[in-house]
Amino acid sequence: MLAALSAAALLYGCASSATNEKENALPSASPLAGMAGRHMVVFPAQYLSTPGSAGSWEVSQAGPSLLPILDEEIADQLRKRGVNNNWTFAREIIQSAERNAGLAGDPRQLAAQGIRRSPAGDTPLPEPLASQIRTLVSLTSARFALLPIETRLDSRSAERKAIVRVLLIDSRTARILWAGDIEASAPPAASAEALSPYAFRILVRDVATRFADMVVAQ
Repeated sequence: MLAALSAAALLYGCASSATNEKENALPSASPLAGMAGRHMVVFPAQYLSTPGSAGSWEVSQAGPSLLPILDEEIADQLRKRGVNNNWTFAREIIQSAERNAGLAGDPRQLAAQGIRRSPAGDTPLPEPLASQIRTLVSLTSARFALLPIETRLDSRSAERKAIVRVLLIDSRTARILWAGDIEASAPPAASAEALSPYAFRILVRDVATRFADMVVAQ
């Protein structure tokens, strides 16, 4: 088995004893490094959250209109690094699901609300999420999937910040092998609302670049 997959398995094996702080930080040896040549599904981003009361994060109704921008940026940055033929990105898995209507469901609307804060570990994903992911991934040649489950957008300070939580999932065992946050910040775009497509693209492009760096460092 390739070294990249061994690294992911090692992370999975020690996940239950890792602290939240270690889990949320980007690892020095990325579990995605070296996996560019393997088959992988990158699901559409699922939730966009903004700060609520008492430190909570509330799902924004702007998600369906803005999150496809993040999907585009992730695919673009990875393709610039030569990651293409073996990886199925958001647009392709959506199209594949549409061709198999009634079988695979909508990859943009996974039943993932309950795992927004789930860590890596040996607890299987709940149903119907586990079956949704297994069925959608089976439309490709992949076994593993990356799920950008939640994008937290914070515009309360001088800098706007985006934190994207990403899960690496083994579709066969329905287990989270790795979970981590990818963070980027930028000054507010001139004359742009925080949730405007223009401002959102500027911010998440940096996140997508960092995401791609975890696969193929530049």
